Amino acid sequence: MVLAGVVVAEVRVDVPEGVSGLIGECLSPEVERPTSERSSVAVSAVEGRVVISVEASDVVALRAALNSYLRWVGAILDVVDAVG
Repeated sequence: MVLAGVVVAEVRVDVPEGVSGLIGECLSPEVERPTSERSSVAVSAVEGRVVISVEASDVVALRAALNSYLRWVGAILDVVDAVG
């Protein structure tokens, strides 16, 4: 979706019970200190689901931010699976 020159996306990821809060905590440093000024991200954790909302100045920045956050979520889930 494009709003007044800003590209917006929201991704919902279903995760195992008890893991959504952990993922939210793990991603909070990335949300608080973004690596780029071209995008901003909000992550919310609801039991069984993580919601990643991205606003970016262009599609390239949106894709880069989404790819980063989705890979981090995947890595966290891999660690949880390996430990659990």
